[in-house]
Amino acid sequence: MAPVILVCSQNAELYLLLAHILHGEGFKARLAASDADVADACTSAELSAVVLDCAGWPSDVAPLCALLKDSRLPVAALIGDGTRAQHLQLIKAGFDEGIARPLSPSKLLAFLHGTGPQSEASTLRNFAGAAEIVFGPHAVVVSGKRIALAPMEMKILRFLFEKQGQISTRKQLIEGVWLHPRAVETRTVDVHIGRLRKAFAGLRNLRIRTIYGAGYALDTTMTSACLSL
Repeated sequence: MAPVILVCSQNAELYLLLAHILHGEGFKARLAASDADVADACTSAELSAVVLDCAGWPSDVAPLCALLKDSRLPVAALIGDGTRAQHLQLIKAGFDEGIARPLSPSKLLAFLHGTGPQSEASTLRNFAGAAEIVFGPHAVVVSGKRIALAPMEMKILRFLFEKQGQISTRKQLIEGVWLHPRAVETRTVDVHIGRLRKAFAGLRNLRIRTIYGAGYALDTTMTSACLSL
C-alpha cells in the first residue's frame, strides 16, 4: 500500500501539483482543508507524514502543528514570504522541516523519503541487543529503550554521534544537517537540541553538552548500529 501523505492546504492548484509529484514517487496524497479535516484524518487514516501549507490557512497553524505532533506524525511546513515570522513559532510547536516557497520538489521529497511507516517499533526492539544505540528511520533504541525522534532531530543526533566528544559549532551543524543551510538561523539549532535533550532526559549514558561560545558536543561511550527499514 502506498504511504499516505496528508496535504493541509486551501490552495486547490497547489494540492493537485503536490498530488501529481507524490504519485510519481510512490506516495498517495490526501487533502485536508480545515482543522476538522485534519483531526478526522489523524483518527481515521494510516498517515506517514504531513505537508502543511501555512499560506492562507484559516486558523493559527502553531496549535494545528502541535496537534499533528501529538499524533506522532512528521510535519513539513511550506513557508512563504508572508509566513516567515511563524518559523520559530512552528519549530517550538514541533514541526520537522521548513520548506520555503516557491516550492522545491527535491527538498520535499527528500523529507518524505526520510520518513517511514509508524509501525517499526517491534522491529527496532528486536535489534535492541545488537548495540547500545540503534538508529532507525525515525526512532532510536538506547540501551533497550525506544525513543521516537523527528527526522531533523535524528539527523542532528547522527551528526553529533559521528563526532562524539568533539565540539560542533552551530554553523557546522547547519551546514552538515540541513539541505538549504542559508535559510536556517542558529536559534533553530538550539530549539532542536532542546527537543533532543528532552527526549533523552533521564538517560545517564547519553548527554549533549553546551560549550558556551562554541557549540555542542555529545558525550557517550556507547556503540551504535544502523537499522534500515
